[in-house]
Amino acid sequence: MIARLIYPSLGIMDYGGRIANLICFSLIFYFLIKKNEHAKWSMILIFMVGGIQKIFSPSYDVVSFLVFSAFVVNLSDLVRIEKIRDVGLKKAIYTIFLICSFYFIKSNYIFAFFALLGLPMLYRPVIDKVRKLSSLGKTFLSMLIIGIISVAYLFLNKKMSIFTIIKKFIENYMNVELMGNNAKQLWQVVPTTLPIFVNILFILILFIVMMGELKATWATGTVIIFSLTYLVNWFGIFAGFFIDSASLASTNLQGRYLSPFLFFFVPFVQNLGKKFNFTMSEKSVRRLSVWTIIIISVLYLVVTFYRSYVLKITPTWTNNA
Repeated sequence: MIARLIYPSLGIMDYGGRIANLICFSLIFYFLIKKNEHAKWSMILIFMVGGIQKIFSPSYDVVSFLVFSAFVVNLSDLVRIEKIRDVGLKKAIYTIFLICSFYFIKSNYIFAFFALLGLPMLYRPVIDKVRKLSSLGKTFLSMLIIGIISVAYLFLNKKMSIFTIIKKFIENYMNVELMGNNAKQLWQVVPTTLPIFVNILFILILFIVMMGELKATWATGTVIIFSLTYLVNWFGIFAGFFIDSASLASTNLQGRYLSPFLFFFVPFVQNLGKKFNFTMSEKSVRRLSVWTIIIISVLYLVVTFYRSYVLKITPTWTNNA
């Protein structure tokens, strides 16, 4: 809109939108990084490399990245709070504001709400009360949970065949003979125009950075729920695509939908690093991260130029399916 006021040209509006998105992302993301005390370089790698095509685009993906980033940073802070009553008023209002902000971004990010179950302040009181129940009480609770799950299954199964979706999900991502490129593209974080070995190296570097960035211990419940959030998002998006078009579900589900959720592996990887006493200096983590971003960015520019001016094909996008 600002670019349109300057000069009503599609080119000006396009580049104006791109520049505005880049500036907006850079400023807000900078403050989010400063606020992140648990995995700032991991977050930089995931969103700057994974979003290299988006942060300089006129799309609203930038807003999605920023809201999701703010949510996971805030979630990392909430994990350290033991009891609900210890949550300050400002923190509570900020959390509610972030949750409401999900209404304005891409719908698949809503699966991140599953991670809220991994907050110790929420699940520990429930576990403590369950442990105090008598044998009869535990039996009744188990029957109640099974009943609720059964009713939910029957209700959902009328709208979509859950068994069929699960079967196709396994065939596309767990069956080596049938999955083809479907499983490979799930972990595609770098731009799809780059060679696959670049993506493999990036994933390895990302997990090394996660492991060496902070010596922290995360609660077991948090590790499990946060890691499962990636699976919930994966299956949820596949189910959505399957309902819309069964034949194109696996093709449409690409790594760009899942890569932001890699951040939820931070607790698991950091616990693993502490268990095996994996150590890296802060300087080494910073250098490894910065050079990774620089090298991938340069490669991306070179490949984009080559595809555009030499091969004369779509420069920034390809389908790995």
